[in-house]
Amino acid sequence: MDNLSVERLDYSSTDYSNFTEVIKNANVDEEILESGSFKGTIRMVCTSHLVVSSFNISKKVLQIGTGSSGYITFVIGDPAVLFNWRKIEMTNGVMGILWKNEHLSVTGAGFNGLPVSIDENYFIKYCRLRGYPQLAKDLRRKEVIIGSEDSLNEIRQLIKIVTSFVHLDDRVVNELVEIKLVDLIFAYLTSEYTQQPQIELSHSKFANTVDYIHEHLSELTSVNQICENVNIPERTLRRLFRKKFDISPKRYVDMLRLNKVRNEIRSISDQSSIKFVASEYNFWHMGQFAMDYKRAFGELPSETSRLSRG
Repeated sequence: MDNLSVERLDYSSTDYSNFTEVIKNANVDEEILESGSFKGTIRMVCTSHLVVSSFNISKKVLQIGTGSSGYITFVIGDPAVLFNWRKIEMTNGVMGILWKNEHLSVTGAGFNGLPVSIDENYFIKYCRLRGYPQLAKDLRRKEVIIGSEDSLNEIRQLIKIVTSFVHLDDRVVNELVEIKLVDLIFAYLTSEYTQQPQIELSHSKFANTVDYIHEHLSELTSVNQICENVNIPERTLRRLFRKKFDISPKRYVDMLRLNKVRNEIRSISDQSSIKFVASEYNFWHMGQFAMDYKRAFGELPSETSRLSRG
């Protein structure tokens, strides 16, 4: 890509599997957390040093990933819709920082994401030239930044303009992205309002619980098992999951297991192996499993297997 060229992507799909393959280009894996029809759209603009995106997902999803290698990603979302980033509630004025470390996020149905990825060397040089050589180093240690909601809204609006108006001249897009957008993000990061978020004491307990679920997913048979192993009352666990992810812990675990089974079914060639894969994730009643699977993904396990073989 030369200094002024711009690459664009405008993609929409009602096929959950196809959409997740596009998302994987940014080193992000996505798992759906609720049943029903799916629609995802993504618009992306790439310049010499930035990747600016706008995406909308119709269903509640879990995302796990590291972001694009060699970039620092500023994670911006719509505070009107559930957005839990690294088990932290993303409210007004909050921006996530994704730089080499893995993240886990849960977003509600209809969530609008507006991530901006900046070439890390470009960003480090920019900070140095603006008199803040320590800023980039400090951001490596942060998960989120709390700043001015008004400043964050300016950033949101510019991202929407750049990704929506596909006929903008490349020279104009470069000026808006490489200069104006970077200036706005820098101003947000260095504003007098910036401070560390006050994270409630229950955050660490909840984070440990989510980590335990993901590490022991194939072994889990009940919510009570989770409570015993992380030493948390079931009532507290239900309250935290409803508050943080707007979902029950049982439903969260069930949807994670269904996603794992789906991923494995898509890679097998023998339909007789479906029962074995399901049992690996503690689905023992095949009739109920098939019903739950179809409710989640709109097709039977056997159809997923057949379609994946072409």
